[in-house]
Amino acid sequence: MTDPREQAELAAPEPGGAYTFDAKEFPWWLVTMLIIIAALILAVIFSEEYQEAFYNIFPIPLRLAEGILMTLYLTFGSFVVALVLGLLIGLARVSKNPLLKNVASTYIEFVRGIPMLVFFFVIALVLAPDFADLVNMESRSISQAVRASAALSLFYAAFIAEVFRAGIQSVPSEQAEAGRSLGLRDRQIMRRIVLPQAVRNMLPALGNDLISLMKDTSLASVLAVREVTQMARLYSGSSFRFRESFFILVTIYVVLTLILSLALRWYERRIAIPGRI
Repeated sequence: MTDPREQAELAAPEPGGAYTFDAKEFPWWLVTMLIIIAALILAVIFSEEYQEAFYNIFPIPLRLAEGILMTLYLTFGSFVVALVLGLLIGLARVSKNPLLKNVASTYIEFVRGIPMLVFFFVIALVLAPDFADLVNMESRSISQAVRASAALSLFYAAFIAEVFRAGIQSVPSEQAEAGRSLGLRDRQIMRRIVLPQAVRNMLPALGNDLISLMKDTSLASVLAVREVTQMARLYSGSSFRFRESFFILVTIYVVLTLILSLALRWYERRIAIPGRI
């Protein structure tokens, strides 16, 4: 009878052997998306209508591309603020202090119960003017871009707080007990032991929130913020070339989403513990 280890050695490919193509594992979805993007790029190259729409929505050089730069500013600026707020709210959510825990839970459940477009209007048209009056400044001095960024940050902070809560609770309690046995305080345990391990578990969910936030920056167009969706609306409204304008807009968002998705997958693999992925 053949030893199982000998069978495994016979089944394993020899070093330097031919690569076996696995159709099931091949990223067909990526090929399909690249074909769609390539088709629209060819349309821009060979069609004057698509060229005109593209250069109005996404001017070259990049420093003139007001719409895409505003979209990137709203995306990363809002996400950084949402991360900080989400961390603070998430820590309060797992706190032993009942007041902090209930305040954090109330904020999370309240925000998650409001449609995002309604939340935009409340922040931009109600709370921003009230804040301006409170600090004795003109409402016009708070730009629509700042209002949109504040709305995105406050809205996504509630979702990111839940990601932090789940990530912190996913770390085995024995880790904290081991830290206490070494004489560490609760803050030191959270900062040096729990959070570094929780980040690995939270990264996929945080990446999804970043991509969702990037797509939701399009809602800033209802406030007339000149991000990429608003630029497409302005051009299509003046030229009546809706097909070209919005196909190009779709392509821009797909390319941005694809870049973020691939970058996040690469980073997840880089920080992954060997054997888990």
